[in-house]
Amino acid sequence: MKYIIIFFYSMVALSLAGCETMDSFGKSVKSLKISDFGISKLEKSAPESSLSITDQENCPLVKVVPDLAQISQFSDPKSPDAKSMIAKTALDKISAICSLSGNSVSIEMAMDFIGTLGPAGIKDLNGQANYAYPYFLAVITPNGKIIAKDVFALSMVYQDQQMTFHRQDTLRQVIPLMQGQDVKQFQIMIGFQLSEDELAYNRRTAQ
Repeated sequence: MKYIIIFFYSMVALSLAGCETMDSFGKSVKSLKISDFGISKLEKSAPESSLSITDQENCPLVKVVPDLAQISQFSDPKSPDAKSMIAKTALDKISAICSLSGNSVSIEMAMDFIGTLGPAGIKDLNGQANYAYPYFLAVITPNGKIIAKDVFALSMVYQDQQMTFHRQDTLRQVIPLMQGQDVKQFQIMIGFQLSEDELAYNRRTAQ
């Protein structure tokens, strides 16, 4: 289980402390722009789905950024086509349980991933194939400021002619709240850390 603790000394965070498991990159950033996520603006609400959590008691809005919900690998990233696909991995479902205690909220999250080997990946499969992908979790304050972003490593292992692979990652996050702050005004955004080519492919195939 991965752990992230965000400390708020004011409406803008002044410090960040975190402890992560060995399979994480451990990259944290205090100040980010919306464009860093490949999106132009943040949604204040989201429809309830397997990739968003909007009405859980004592929970912030938790959602997967649609454009960043999957990552596809190709032997030639500049010319992606079905025959050159190595593998595709997507966030299939997220869930969260939140508990409010004193002046902090604890969020237990689970993220289900599903991966599929493409023709190029099947061709190279020799007993076992192991792929690693970066995905992020970001926390946004009630005034819309992105104050923290942590990037984790997702390992997908295919073996014995396995064509698909399922994995669940879990993490626990604790967000201290200042007096009068409503946890539902906070947002947690999740998605894959994509290259420009990978983001362009997702947007093109979504149309």
